[in-house]
Amino acid sequence: MAEQEIAKHTKKVVRLFEKSEHGWRHKLGEMTLEIVTIVFAVTLSIWLHGLGEHRHEQEQVRHFLLGLKHDLGADIAYLDELNTAYRGYDANFEYLSKLDPRSAPDPEKFEKAYEAADSNYFFTPQTSRYQGFKSSGKLIHIEDEALLEKILNLYELQTEQIKTSEAGWRNRQNVFRAYVESSLTGDDSIEQHYQLVTAPKGKRLLRKEITAQQHYDRYANYARLGAEIIKEIEQKYPDAKAHE
Repeated sequence: MAEQEIAKHTKKVVRLFEKSEHGWRHKLGEMTLEIVTIVFAVTLSIWLHGLGEHRHEQEQVRHFLLGLKHDLGADIAYLDELNTAYRGYDANFEYLSKLDPRSAPDPEKFEKAYEAADSNYFFTPQTSRYQGFKSSGKLIHIEDEALLEKILNLYELQTEQIKTSEAGWRNRQNVFRAYVESSLTGDDSIEQHYQLVTAPKGKRLLRKEITAQQHYDRYANYARLGAEIIKEIEQKYPDAKAHE
């Protein structure tokens, strides 16, 4: 509609040049009016386009944040499972590292604990939505700067800190695995397993596998910040929460 108005008034300006029945002052007045009208139409067209573009961008932000809320809810539940798993691993390492080499083990309990020492469980956050929005350059459309900073902190800093802690834990587990593999002989019996676990080196390596407090703290930090982001998204879009 604005483009049509611009074209119409531009034609009027051209026709004014061709008219001979009016003096130059009259033509100048009419031309000025038409030019002002054209400038207004152009300005209005640009403003309406910008308004529509902004509305579209904010709808994309809304869709992204509401999806992110569900991703973070799943991540927090996942971290709760991980905390439970690591507490179980720690109890298992504690049990194995305190076994007396001079005593006979409970065969069923010991073998179960021995096999569990080779288990692991790592955090895999749901980041595809965030990475897609980031790679498309749309994060800049999030106008709440405080919320954006928290999101960046979570995905760019805290996920990396968790990876570092988990990598350290994985490395310690691999050291224990290498110790077992290099020490086992052909029979691979429960007696040999017990001997490896209760040897001074075995005990030392098992104690090192007990999860560091920093590891738990980083899980807790991610969950805490994730919960804050969820709360802020719910406050930003209360209508969406009401329809869940």
